Amino acid sequence: MILLWIGLIVLSGCSVLSGMMPVDPQSATLTALVTPTSVQPTLDLKGNEVVEEQGCIVYRGASITTFSDAIDGGTFQWADHQDYFAYVAPENRYWAWFSGDAAVLRFSEDRAEPETFFTNGLKVFGDFAFSPNGTKVAFVVFRPSDKLYTVYVASLSSGLQQATDLFPGNVASTDDYSSQKSVIGWVSETDVRVSTSCGIDCERIYRINSNTASLVFEEETRKHGHPGRVFIPIERTLDARFYPQMAYSNWSKSGNLVFYIDERDDVWIMNERTKRQYRLDITGFKLLQTAWSSDDRYIAIRYPEEIIVYKTDCRR
Repeated sequence: MILLWIGLIVLSGCSVLSGMMPVDPQSATLTALVTPTSVQPTLDLKGNEVVEEQGCIVYRGASITTFSDAIDGGTFQWADHQDYFAYVAPENRYWAWFSGDAAVLRFSEDRAEPETFFTNGLKVFGDFAFSPNGTKVAFVVFRPSDKLYTVYVASLSSGLQQATDLFPGNVASTDDYSSQKSVIGWVSETDVRVSTSCGIDCERIYRINSNTASLVFEEETRKHGHPGRVFIPIERTLDARFYPQMAYSNWSKSGNLVFYIDERDDVWIMNERTKRQYRLDITGFKLLQTAWSSDDRYIAIRYPEEIIVYKTDCRR
């Protein structure tokens, strides 16, 4: 028993002495380097204040799947001056390749969720364009029975149930192949400009009355001779001294807000005026496209099989 007590005293004394000995700085540094840690490095936000999330998701819906490089914006589109949004939804509302139903969402302040309208029985490919007053929407459709493309115009007042084929019957056959079509845009509330394939390297531009489907020929060009409906996010050349690193950025129409992804695949919205930003509860992984509404209040976010609409001022 006496020997046991002596051993404990010796061990205790050694422990106290070792705690008082100076620590080798090199050894401490090496220990810190090899010690695992779950703490991630702090992002350099260039002095921006991080605030509580101001927005919220107001819509989630299944989206058609396209090839990974088919990102020209044809599968979804906002109206220019209204909070209307169109996209191609799978017919089964779950999953589909290339075509589906046209879906239009109508957002308003007195509704927590948007009104949603769908076409029925049309093989919609997209290429959406809203008329100036937002009463109609034009889009490209594939007609399986003839293996031809055409263009439809549907009225929003009917919930997309009243739709007019602008190339009925044999009129849709404009070349020896599938006669591809494209919606360029509206020139008035009744007239829409479209392009049609007229051969391997031939394209014709028409102005069509959406009420009567009467065509007025405008010009013939080589393929892609017009700007078409190409989706281009709004980007800026930024001074790295004053802005955080942005792996993907899309500025709102007013220039006040920017949506971006950081190096961790976290998603942020930054306010240019207030220098405040907040993180969204979604991931940037596999994100394909984003598109702002004209009033900065909504941003549509497209993933390979899903569309999300995010509202930026839920806490207002």
